[in-house]
Amino acid sequence: LIIAIIAAFLYVGQQAQISKQKGQQAQTTYGAAMQRAKEVECMNNLHQVRQAVQMFVAEQGTNPPNLQSVRFPAGVQPVCPIAKVPYTYDPTTGTVKCPQHPRF
Repeated sequence: LIIAIIAAFLYVGQQAQISKQKGQQAQTTYGAAMQRAKEVECMNNLHQVRQAVQMFVAEQGTNPPNLQSVRFPAGVQPVCPIAKVPYTYDPTTGTVKCPQHPRF
C-alpha cells in the first residue's frame, strides 16, 4: 500500500514536470483546491458586501450612491481579498461585482 502511494506521488510529479516542459500549466489537485479556496474567499466577501448594500437600502430606502457610503462589518472591505482590486458597483441597480471573478 505504501509503495502504491509513493508511486502515485512520483507519477503525478512526473506528469507535472512533463506538462511544464511542454509549456502547459501544471495543475495538481492541491493547486486546484487552493485556487478554489481563493475563489470562495472572494465569493464570501462579495456576499457580505452585497448584504451590507441591502441593509443600506432597507434603512435608507434607496441604493447607496457609492460603496464608500455603506458601513461594512468589521474585516469586510469592498475589494477582492485575492487580487486587491475594488469591486465594481452600479448605483442604479445596486449590483456589486468582482472584476477578477466575474462569474460571482
